[in-house]
Amino acid sequence: MRKTTVASLVCVTIAAFLAGCATAPKGPTDGEMVMKRVEEMVAAAKEKNYAAFDTLVSGNFSSSAVGDKVALLDLMHTADGMGLADDFEVDLSQAKTVVTGDKCTVGPITASANIGSITVTGYGVKEKGVWMIVGGEPE
Repeated sequence: MRKTTVASLVCVTIAAFLAGCATAPKGPTDGEMVMKRVEEMVAAAKEKNYAAFDTLVSGNFSSSAVGDKVALLDLMHTADGMGLADDFEVDLSQAKTVVTGDKCTVGPITASANIGSITVTGYGVKEKGVWMIVGGEPE
C-alpha cells in the first residue's frame, strides 16, 4: 500500500509539473517587449546615445509635433547642443500598453527637462519581428 501511495504521489507530481511546463509562457509577451523597447528608448535618450536611439525609431516615424525621423533626431541634437535637454527625465508610471496585432500604443508618457515638460502617447509597429517606434503625439 505504501509503495502504491508513493508511486501515485510521484506520478501526480510529474503530471502537475508537465502540465505546468505545457502552459508556461514561451518568452515575453508583446506588451512586455514593447515596454522593453520604450525603456531602451528612454535610456538611450537620457544617455544622449543618439546612435542607439536611431535604431529604435522606424524610418516611417511621423509626428505632428516633430515631423519625421530625421527631424526628430535633429531636434534632439539641437536641444542637447543648446543645453535644453539637461536633467531629462521620463515618467512611465501611468503608461499603459495596448497591443493590437502588429501595432501598439503606449501612454501617457511624460517627459521633462529644464525647458519644460510634455505628455505624449507613443505609437509602434512590429517591423520584421521587432517593435519599432513610429510616432508620438502630445496629449
